[in-house]
Amino acid sequence: MRRFLILLCFLAFCLCATAQTYIGTMTVDGYKRENVKVMLKKTDKDGVVLSMYDVKFARMMPVKIDFDIPHMKMSGSRLTADGVVPVSKGKRYEKYAIHRLDGTADSKELSFSCTMGDKPFSFKGIRMNMR
Repeated sequence: MRRFLILLCFLAFCLCATAQTYIGTMTVDGYKRENVKVMLKKTDKDGVVLSMYDVKFARMMPVKIDFDIPHMKMSGSRLTADGVVPVSKGKRYEKYAIHRLDGTADSKELSFSCTMGDKPFSFKGIRMNMR
């Protein structure tokens, strides 16, 4: 039983160390959305995927979507990406490729700015409490 509990604690630690969730403000070409949920997941030594949930990129957008920005790089707390195509429900959106993404992520905050397609895009948020 003791070994099982130790293994369970180790697995929980590994999961927490590989994914962090933030909540904050997303701005796309002047359109602001509050309380946007973002998850940053490690994929390998220096790779991460950024996932955004239930978002709209413009007032006129008819539905909210979830999407991923794969193939980002993380060195220390610095995030970078260029020419990365976002994905939603398995579909790639080349028209909205991410360019010149630069930002930081740590145990308290996530912030980044970039160009999505031809629109300025940014996010600034705080890490959600672990439960």
